[in-house]
Amino acid sequence: MNKPRLPDTPTEQGLSIENIDRQQRYIVITWQDGHHSKFHHIWLRDNCTCSECGDRSGGHRYLELGSIDPDISPDEVSVEDSGSLRIRWSGDGHITRYLPAWLRAHCYSSESITERRPQPVLWDSSLNDKIPEWDYHQVVTEESFRLQMFQRIADYGFAIINDVPVEEDQIEQLAAVFGFIRQTHYGRIFDLISTPQQRILAQTAHAIRPHNDELFRDPIPGLFMMHCLRASDCGGGASILVDGFKAAANLRARNRELFDLLCRVPIPHRRFLVDDVDDVALSAKWRVIELDQHGDMVAVHINERTMAPLDAEENLTEPVYRALQEMLALVYAPEACVKYRLESGQAAILDNHRVLHARAAFKGNRHIRQCHVDRDEFFSRLRALRRRLAAAT
Repeated sequence: MNKPRLPDTPTEQGLSIENIDRQQRYIVITWQDGHHSKFHHIWLRDNCTCSECGDRSGGHRYLELGSIDPDISPDEVSVEDSGSLRIRWSGDGHITRYLPAWLRAHCYSSESITERRPQPVLWDSSLNDKIPEWDYHQVVTEESFRLQMFQRIADYGFAIINDVPVEEDQIEQLAAVFGFIRQTHYGRIFDLISTPQQRILAQTAHAIRPHNDELFRDPIPGLFMMHCLRASDCGGGASILVDGFKAAANLRARNRELFDLLCRVPIPHRRFLVDDVDDVALSAKWRVIELDQHGDMVAVHINERTMAPLDAEENLTEPVYRALQEMLALVYAPEACVKYRLESGQAAILDNHRVLHARAAFKGNRHIRQCHVDRDEFFSRLRALRRRLAAAT
């Protein structure tokens, strides 16, 4: 039999298994700090990462779930001198080992799951005086500093970056820190310059209401980045940011029935530009508020300008309109908005699945370059930074 390989995970100092209580279909581990973890036998066998079974985390898995007896049980469960849990399984005598830190990190008790659930920081206009700003050079060159900013984006949904070189290609270099640029029919980068030959409202100098970008796409773009090459001469054109999670939380507290309706009924969005310039007929449907299995918010999708004709069932049409009006009133309210005028050499990056952005009207010239970055790649880099820096300490 090949030598078992322990799961690859950061260690936790002072964590140890104090007691093991064997039950018919699971074991209960009592930890040094008094916490109790229940692990079912089939779960323990399925997650073995020895060289025979392989490891799912890297896509190298040999053991198939269908080959595991649903009633599998261990012949022996013990704690080795190293502190690892050792299991010898009945039948084939296979050996599985687990580091205690890995087991504790994957404990699926209700308490542990609650502790691991993301806790976004909700905000409103009161954040105006406390907007953190980050230095471009440190973001690019210092991993510890970058991790702080990445975590800030995970917690708040946005970040402002200072001292970005005022050069047209800098947005691509900055975007590469966060992930891969997603190309659309606008190209990799889109220049927002007010022009008489406007194709979309963003190319004008008019004010724009808070919205998420491009809800007519599937999937929706993940992170939205703006790099200011030239601020408006008149002092206008301030960026307006709104926490969609905060607005949704306010609606849930105010009217749970309308909140639940927006969690259930998808809203259609579309962009049809079929002519000599563009050949685009994009259409998608998204729920305004998306929840996970715990009832936590994972996304907010609002863009009044791209909404297609509502096609909910007849009995839902008026209630859905009422719910949309209530949600839009919360999003557009002055007390929901953070205002920040991007100056030349500043950039902003937003989680497009949470933070809505808008713009105040302006006069004169203004040049913003923008792009979209894959969201999954950003969170992958955040997790990788955490692991790498934790291993280095």
